[in-house]
Amino acid sequence: MLVWPHQMYLTGITAGVILMVASGWFNIWSMWILVIFYMERKNKMIKEGTWWEEGGVRRTVSQLHEVMGFFGGKWLQVITQFLVGLSLLGTCIAQVVASSGNLYSIDKSHSKRTYELAFGAALVCFSFVPTFRHFRMLNVIGLIGTTFTEWYIFGAAINHGIQPGYQNGSPRGLENFFIGVATLASGGHSNCLEMMDSMQDAGKYDWAFGLGFMYSYVLTVPHSIAINLAFPTEIAHQDNVYGVLPITAVKKASVWMMIFHQFIAWSLYVNPLLYMWEKAIHTHKKPYWIRLPSRLPAALLIWFIGVLFPFYSTINSFFSAITGPFIGFAIPCLLFNWYYRTPERRANCPVQPSKFWGAYGWKPLFAVNIGMTLLYLVCEFGFGVVYNIKSIIQNVDSFGVFPECYQCAASA
Repeated sequence: MLVWPHQMYLTGITAGVILMVASGWFNIWSMWILVIFYMERKNKMIKEGTWWEEGGVRRTVSQLHEVMGFFGGKWLQVITQFLVGLSLLGTCIAQVVASSGNLYSIDKSHSKRTYELAFGAALVCFSFVPTFRHFRMLNVIGLIGTTFTEWYIFGAAINHGIQPGYQNGSPRGLENFFIGVATLASGGHSNCLEMMDSMQDAGKYDWAFGLGFMYSYVLTVPHSIAINLAFPTEIAHQDNVYGVLPITAVKKASVWMMIFHQFIAWSLYVNPLLYMWEKAIHTHKKPYWIRLPSRLPAALLIWFIGVLFPFYSTINSFFSAITGPFIGFAIPCLLFNWYYRTPERRANCPVQPSKFWGAYGWKPLFAVNIGMTLLYLVCEFGFGVVYNIKSIIQNVDSFGVFPECYQCAASA
């Protein structure tokens, strides 16, 4: 959210809006596919008697790589797990970097690196929250904070007014365009199966996901456009939007709300990563007094990498480019086409495609899956990874590793 105005600057306003709207619908589509896979797997496991554990309860948390592996085999599970782990790692690193940058924008008494060390230590403590069911009320509070922040940013930009030099209608060069694409058009499915698994009726998750996506876009698209019109020069050099906004009492309130939100976001995204870690070291089904402390090495590694490479926008974009096209689109879409290639499986699909397709049956659905896969593999993965690696190298050359204050000179 805080990095989107800068990413829209890179792509240009027109292309940025198109990318955000189109990717929203693409994400809803692929999430519908994941719900089908989840329900299919659950139904099969219930029939086999393997869904419920001892005592008629289920303690094991379903994860994306397990669902993909159930239908695609062991190697697909390993590949998906690796990619999901990378995606979650990048998102968690971003929370460490963002929270420190947010506080620095209103209090420059310490360097960003000092804030990263402090916030990293605090965020690690949130790794001990056991499951997603413990986040429901905190999530609501976080949503209030993000909504307040979106309207604050939009209002601050409108109050500042459109400035000369706002001609952002076209991309800022091929390299910048694809760096922006990697964030604005990315898929966000790395922790969705865990959320789906925590619902009483997981079959309705695609609706919840879609409504949430549309709500977030109603907020983020206007403020991204407004910032580019009001601060066209400043946003070019600040990947965190707080860096271009003047310090006011409202900004301070917004910053603290967003820091709270980032603590929640860290918890939501680190939990699936920690589940993988627990399963790898065989503590996932142990009592909490064994299971939760075993998470510490993984959480400390995330903190370390965040301090090592605190390049907020570039880190976001790089991890999105290298993982999003696969876990959000290529793997579920192509697996769907392969698994439901036979009439028998299509007839037993737990969620039948809309009658909108009419006599064409499943063919348009398969075609859309192939088209989305090719689009994301070429544009986001192909070009995005190459240009983001180049950008990371440039940042390391300019600021080094463990930089004390990345982008501090330009901060408002």
